Amino acid sequence: MKSLNMKRLSFVMISVLGIIIYANTFHCSFHLDDQSSVIYNFTIRDIHYWPNIWNFLPRRFLLYLSLALNYHFSALDVFGYHLFNLGVHLGTAILVWWLTLLTFSTPAMKNEKIAQYAETLALLAGLVFVAHPIQTEAVTYIVQRAASMAAMFYVASLCLWVQSRLLQDKNPAVVTRKFYYAGALCTAVMAMFTKETAITLPLIIVLYELCFFKTKKNFNWQYAVPFLMMVFIIPLTMLLTETRPVRLQELSREPGISSIHYLLTQFRVMVTYARLAFLPVHQNLDYDYPVFKSFFQLPVITSFLFLLMILCWAKHLFSKHRVLAFSIFWFFLTIVPESSVVPIKDVIFEHRLYLPLVGYSMFLVCGAYYLWRGKHFRTMIKVLLVIIAWYAILTYQRNKVWENEITLWNDTLRKSPHAARPYNGLGMAYETQGELPLALFNFNKAIEIDPNFTEAYNNRGNVYSKQGRFTQALSDFNKTIELDPNFGDAYNNRGNLYSQQGNFTQALSDFNKAIEINPGLAWGFYDRAICYVKQGNVLQALADYNRVMAIDPNIAEAYNNRGILYAEAGRLTQALSDYNRAIQLNPNSAEAYNDRGNVYYQQGQFIQAIADYSKAIEINPNFARFYYNRLRVYYALKEYGRAWQDVHKAEALGAVVDPAFISLLKAVSVGD
Repeated sequence: MKSLNMKRLSFVMISVLGIIIYANTFHCSFHLDDQSSVIYNFTIRDIHYWPNIWNFLPRRFLLYLSLALNYHFSALDVFGYHLFNLGVHLGTAILVWWLTLLTFSTPAMKNEKIAQYAETLALLAGLVFVAHPIQTEAVTYIVQRAASMAAMFYVASLCLWVQSRLLQDKNPAVVTRKFYYAGALCTAVMAMFTKETAITLPLIIVLYELCFFKTKKNFNWQYAVPFLMMVFIIPLTMLLTETRPVRLQELSREPGISSIHYLLTQFRVMVTYARLAFLPVHQNLDYDYPVFKSFFQLPVITSFLFLLMILCWAKHLFSKHRVLAFSIFWFFLTIVPESSVVPIKDVIFEHRLYLPLVGYSMFLVCGAYYLWRGKHFRTMIKVLLVIIAWYAILTYQRNKVWENEITLWNDTLRKSPHAARPYNGLGMAYETQGELPLALFNFNKAIEIDPNFTEAYNNRGNVYSKQGRFTQALSDFNKTIELDPNFGDAYNNRGNLYSQQGNFTQALSDFNKAIEINPGLAWGFYDRAICYVKQGNVLQALADYNRVMAIDPNIAEAYNNRGILYAEAGRLTQALSDYNRAIQLNPNSAEAYNDRGNVYYQQGQFIQAIADYSKAIEINPNFARFYYNRLRVYYALKEYGRAWQDVHKAEALGAVVDPAFISLLKAVSVGD
């Protein structure tokens, strides 16, 4: 009974601490890759059509399925996404508690003195894991749930496997053992289809068997072989589902970085990771990290020797303190997929520490026990609780940085003032808020630091275009395309520029190129449709609007624009249907209400027309056309006093009301 109460207490304490320190994240905005993975990822818009989700990125199918689930229930409301992320984090922390508890029940540990404190140490390990501030990136940065979800399935698989092995040693015939083993296999597969880092799970299982189950007997391969076969799941998925082979250099942020240079840099990065585990201060979204190109550079060789020393120490610990040795090996083995010879876009990222922190959490609490040699146990607990409290405070403070793009990039700039990407990110944040001069300043700084930063040129071109500085905008779009001929958005942006200038032939050429590069670019079809309308090519425009809706059925502007074309063609029923859909998708679209009011007016439904014009005016009271349209309806209803009021409002906003209509209105008003 006492043990059961302790387990319940552990569950509650881990959960409550996690909820408290992440309570300020529920309204943090989308960031970085959230744009492409959530906001503009149209494949997640319909959870029922899962083949689309699978085809988007098969090797991360469960990640995108979870995002589709969020979108299904809350669209782009960030609350649901953050709630899901926190749930995953709490679940993983509880699994860390369970794994630690199970470890003290294994043949190698159950007779050790430390095992009598198993429940307390397991609770402390779970608290360390849930409170550690390095986890914020994987929890608060929405799309990086890839790291936390994969870790959750990963640790769940190991826990179920360990439980199965424990039952095997007690009674091989127990049916429950088979259910645990099957569960371990299922969650292992789920981890593999969440993030590629799960590829190390079979090796961790072998390591665990060697550390805690292998005594004097030979290694028991029969339980590990099915998991070892899973090593091939990720490579085979990539081989069979990718449309083209991915070159290693394409994954790297730095052009031309080689595998060997990436590996040399990772020696230094892994030392930084170890430091962040023990001393999580000066956290940074975008570390301005140098790429090392020689083993004999001092930072590289000293880091290599330091890592080698730690691994040798872990080997030495194996005989007497296996749990410490296992924890160290876990930390480095789970880092390997992203810190080896395969260049990844960024040489260092904090969310990559999410799974390795399982090993750190166990190492910290068990290391503290051995440091005190089992004496002064209560003092040890107090010290660990102080550390956990410190971690919790740091986590809560770090989460404030993730509130929005401006707070995030300002924090990053303070820590990486010589990096180009933070300036670009801050520029995009200011552009979104309409602060174009500030956006331009930051894009200029990004380009000054990195003259080959294609995205910054494209973004600056957008700002110039919004400011009406078309020559400079065109120059920037040309530069973007020169640096990266496959930058589809740059072609689309340049096409919009040509379209605004009346150069429809060149505009269509650019729109076609953008669509060729990215056939799923809904806004490419949308912008091309507008260009076709300007040319008078209504049929082609309708075809493109239809394509927009096939790619993403949630773009309100596309429905509204297609409704206008239907209305001009006299197809009022179809126009009305499109306006209704546009308003459903965007209830704050004054244009959609106005355009639907026009259809009601044509149909003689004057009351509905007035309601829609009035709603358009409520949303945007400074647009003269809305008043002009409404006064026509008032005139038709012989409400001349209200018609006069709208005449005055329209003229005050700069509209020129037809003098003939004014004369007619005066005549009927006098007669009235």
